[in-house]
Amino acid sequence: MYPVSFDIFFNTLGWLGAFLFLVSYFLLITKKWKSTSVPFHLANILGGFFVAASAWYDHSYPSAFINFAWALIALYGMYTDRKSN
Repeated sequence: MYPVSFDIFFNTLGWLGAFLFLVSYFLLITKKWKSTSVPFHLANILGGFFVAASAWYDHSYPSAFINFAWALIALYGMYTDRKSN
C-alpha cells in the first residue's frame, strides 16, 4: 500500500483537475472565455493530466486513459489555435 501522503497528493490532484474542468466549462458557456483562448486550453490540459494521474494512481485505467486523451486533444487544440494566429 502507498503512504497516506501519496493518497492525499493524488486525491488533491484529482479534485484540482475536476475543478479546472468545471471552471473552464462555466467560463466558456458564460462567454468569459473563448474555446480558442490560452486559459481555456491550459485549464483543460492541466485538468486532464491531473485527473488522469489521480485515476491512474487509483488503478482506474479507463478514466486515466480518457482524461490523458482529453489533455492531449487540448494540447493539439492549443497548438493549432496558436499556429493559425
